[in-house]
Amino acid sequence: MKQAMTLITALVVLLACTSLQTPQVLAQDDAQKMIPMRERVQIMQRFWEQKKETVLPMVMREQEIDMWIVRNDEQPEYRQASFKEGPFYTSLVPANFEGMVFSSRHADPLVRGAAVPSLLMFYDTGEKIEYLEPRDFAHITTLVRERDPQIIAIGQTNNEEMLAALAEYSSRTVDSWTLGVRWLSTMVPEQISIYRYVQGVANDIIAEGFSNRVIVPDVTTVEDLNWWFRHKLWELGIEKENQPGPMIQRKLANVEKYKDEDSPEFFRYGQTINGMNPTIRRGDIISIDTDVMLLGLVTDSHQHAYVLEEGETDVPEALKEALRKVNRMQDRFAQEFQYGRTGREIVEAADKLVPEEGIIHSEIAFHPPPMYLRRYSVNGLMFSHGTYVTGMISGGGYKRHKIVKNEHRLHYNTLYAFEPHTWVAVPGWGEGGVELGIGQIAVYTEKGLRYLDRPQAGGQWHVVR
Repeated sequence: MKQAMTLITALVVLLACTSLQTPQVLAQDDAQKMIPMRERVQIMQRFWEQKKETVLPMVMREQEIDMWIVRNDEQPEYRQASFKEGPFYTSLVPANFEGMVFSSRHADPLVRGAAVPSLLMFYDTGEKIEYLEPRDFAHITTLVRERDPQIIAIGQTNNEEMLAALAEYSSRTVDSWTLGVRWLSTMVPEQISIYRYVQGVANDIIAEGFSNRVIVPDVTTVEDLNWWFRHKLWELGIEKENQPGPMIQRKLANVEKYKDEDSPEFFRYGQTINGMNPTIRRGDIISIDTDVMLLGLVTDSHQHAYVLEEGETDVPEALKEALRKVNRMQDRFAQEFQYGRTGREIVEAADKLVPEEGIIHSEIAFHPPPMYLRRYSVNGLMFSHGTYVTGMISGGGYKRHKIVKNEHRLHYNTLYAFEPHTWVAVPGWGEGGVELGIGQIAVYTEKGLRYLDRPQAGGQWHVVR
């Protein structure tokens, strides 16, 4: 199995990863290749079939689990509107190539809209992972006694009936949370390769929005830009995890210059926030925090544009150097992703780094990217209306529970929204400096942390003329 995972890692690096030094490409090729909805569902389902073949046996053996029993109601934090299922169940329940969940093997075949399975069982025979569907809790007792597993992973929520069914085997149970986190967070090569495409789509959309195709200095407002991004995603048939969040940073002289049109209160803390609607002026820095939700994969992109002043033909060198410092700091943070460390340990190591001259403050931040999986019951109801997030995180920001925390450990072939925040001193921009955090999706492999489609490498800004 170790050899198999080494091969997977090699394929990941070959198919998906760009070097930490790869320059940005703004050809907008990815955004021109929209995959039809039916194919999107089929691609998502193919991901999970591949994961069942490779990831499921790997993580069960890694965790020394002989049997995993999954209920469709064991994760109350993740219950959705139409069903009570959580992401472990949804991602493991059998479905056809278009995400249609098969009826329960024990359902009456004459009943229209037959029930989907409520109990799933996975048993490691040593040669393969055997899938079983218990009819009910009494059937669990029979199936377990026939197989005599040494360690059984089960959910810990309202599990009295499960423990009673396991009878003398109840003493062999362990919490399934860690196994479930490893199952959900470990990607196969095709997922990571396609994630590069999804991040590329996000980069292309931002590149267009941060250009003169969209922005007219002294005319376009922050809310105009916000709604352009929303409409662009709608035009492309892309779903959204979060609404776009454009904002402005303005040099002190221009805050004074435009104080009658745009309140200086907008820039009291260095940059605007959602709900403020100043006009975009020459000399402004435009920043955005926005997501693309495509093929069950969600990006988390933070990027920046500069609006040229009259007479300028390029971004000022001081701002280019500020962006280079930010990228160098991010690469130093990336080196602290070391196999087996917890999220807390990565943050502690990153906090000890001494920033180079000119950096006012820099802090690491990362979290597992949200994901979702389209599944439908035979009577047409859709599972998983929302996304789920699972894996290692740098700190807070999500509802705190076992499935997302900074005590999870770093493993290969896992993905992160990598978004350190860095403030750099730039003449004319005030004591707080300029905040230029760059957010992007990155994958951790045996080669370290690698960006899937790195934006704004070096000192390369988006430019509005």
